[in-house]
Amino acid sequence: MARLRRAGCVFAEQEAAVLEEAAGDPHELERLCARREAGEFLEHVVGSVEICGERLSIGSGCFVPRQRTALLIGTALAEARRRRRPVIVEACCGIAPLATIIGRRVPTARVHVTDHDPCPLVHARENLPPGAEVHCGTGLGPLPPELAGAVDLLAAVPPYVPAGQWDLMPREAREHEPVPALVAGHDGLDEVRRLLKEAPHWLAPGGVLLLEMHRDQAPSALAAARGTGAYGELGTVDGEDGETALLRATMPARAPAPSPAGPAPDLVLLRRVRDRIDRDHAQPLDVETLARTVHLSGGHLSRRFREEYGESPYSYLMTRRIERAMALLRHTDRSVTDICMAVGFSSPGTFSTRFKELLGIPPSVYREQGVEVLDSMPPCIARRVTRPIRKREAPPPSGA
Repeated sequence: MARLRRAGCVFAEQEAAVLEEAAGDPHELERLCARREAGEFLEHVVGSVEICGERLSIGSGCFVPRQRTALLIGTALAEARRRRRPVIVEACCGIAPLATIIGRRVPTARVHVTDHDPCPLVHARENLPPGAEVHCGTGLGPLPPELAGAVDLLAAVPPYVPAGQWDLMPREAREHEPVPALVAGHDGLDEVRRLLKEAPHWLAPGGVLLLEMHRDQAPSALAAARGTGAYGELGTVDGEDGETALLRATMPARAPAPSPAGPAPDLVLLRRVRDRIDRDHAQPLDVETLARTVHLSGGHLSRRFREEYGESPYSYLMTRRIERAMALLRHTDRSVTDICMAVGFSSPGTFSTRFKELLGIPPSVYREQGVEVLDSMPPCIARRVTRPIRKREAPPPSGA
């Protein structure tokens, strides 16, 4: 631990524990400590990284996913869960953190990843669930032709460091991560512009493109997106760190075929129901009443809703309530119980269970820890530092 402190490691005690756990014997521990002292990422040294509660394989020469990317992963997860059988593409994937987490948590998703560098793709194949497809090549070019016009969600953490800011990067990044994974032209947006230009060919009607960047780059990226003339809706999502932003670009939805007579198509009716659930998320759910408002039976509504969105109306409502609760936990001082009732749950137990199913941590821990760990903390020790200890995990009393 003293050696790590002398080397400038802020979290020397925690890092020492991680290294001891990863080492098989004293000689191995010495080798790992020497690598860390030399400035290698802790994640490269131990061969794993943790993000959003998932542990992923990584190795030397790979870009290390930052904890700020939790914003992109959470937004992409919510988008994927709105669809029945989403087709997901992660471009510039590296070790594929986003695609891996979606693949593990949305079993119906069809997952594809692309990257120009074969080195991190070795680890991506190890991380991704069975059935995911890995493509090596530049941009979106290596995707199979049958995906044209069929991708529901295309997400990426493209390189976005301006070339003039390279010398300001941390030493470990400059020395141990590939330059093309970090730097993209004079303003950092070369790869963003490439994806904005290529994505419309692959996105389905209503498909969504999500790109991570620095908040100061968002206006230029929005202008580039408008310049393509291909997207129906454009907007940004700002991260709570005050620096990260997401560009969200949505393809125009295919207009329904005109009907000379009769009620609107099922999909239009389902969207009305979904909008009603979004608007009245704090109210008790009455499927039969909802069904009557769109002239459907309750059984037919539930069946078609699940077919289109991959979950029942009740499950969809629970997700909307949790999203609202997350905002209240972040931005207000209200108690967890008060928030539970405000978003429509009648039982704190049900609220906590559903919250943990979606985010991996209970609401009280979410409030204390926030959505992400500070970038200065090595990701692979984040769980060790912030993970709550449940009663059954606590060490037994002395003499027990």
